[in-house]
Amino acid sequence: MNVFEEVKKTIVKIQPGIDESKIKPEARFKEDLEIDSLSKVEMALALEDTLDLTLQDAELEDIKTVQHVVDLIESRLKVRNA
Repeated sequence: MNVFEEVKKTIVKIQPGIDESKIKPEARFKEDLEIDSLSKVEMALALEDTLDLTLQDAELEDIKTVQHVVDLIESRLKVRNA
């Protein structure tokens, strides 16, 4: 599974009309993608459902870029699959 593609698909779902070319690993949620904290929570909930994992609220506060959330999810999946 490509975690980045899953995150990208989820961002498109919660931000209709977003320019998909802006969704890059280095893209910052607030500044580049105009995703506020509420939308970030909505994204996290959708990813939790899709990937069957749990993301903590405190972790979400520290997430600034798309790559941060990809890294977090990949680490969760490694732990789960270990």
